[in-house]
Amino acid sequence: MKNWFMSSHGAFTLALVSLLVFLGRTFIDFYYVYGEFRLSVGLVSGTTLVHMLLFGGWIWGLLSAVQGSRRGLIAVFGFNLFFFLFIAVGSLVSYCPSPCMTGWPLGEIAIWTSLITGLLASISLGIQIWRGSTEHLQTEIT
Repeated sequence: MKNWFMSSHGAFTLALVSLLVFLGRTFIDFYYVYGEFRLSVGLVSGTTLVHMLLFGGWIWGLLSAVQGSRRGLIAVFGFNLFFFLFIAVGSLVSYCPSPCMTGWPLGEIAIWTSLITGLLASISLGIQIWRGSTEHLQTEIT
């Protein structure tokens, strides 16, 4: 398990799981949280566009990193760290402290799952950046 966690394959798998968890959490937020604010159509469209750009950048970075790009690896680490620190930790500290009753129990499960997967992916990706190379990934995949 330790070898998988420290490998490129493990880091990218955790980053993908973290991406999917945050995407699911975004759907929960759109349904429960943004519905409470009764935002205008323009604000909802703007919020949707920002989310699409952030998730698109995260997917681009993940695809680039899997192909061996160091910039892609750093981008995935940055997106993962942003969502982990500002969204998951921010939810527990200020947005909706635990226990969060918004969308109970889905909201609470999404917060804790995103916190755990984001932390694991950030650590694993940080190890890959610290190692300084993604060249060995091509041999792992093929």
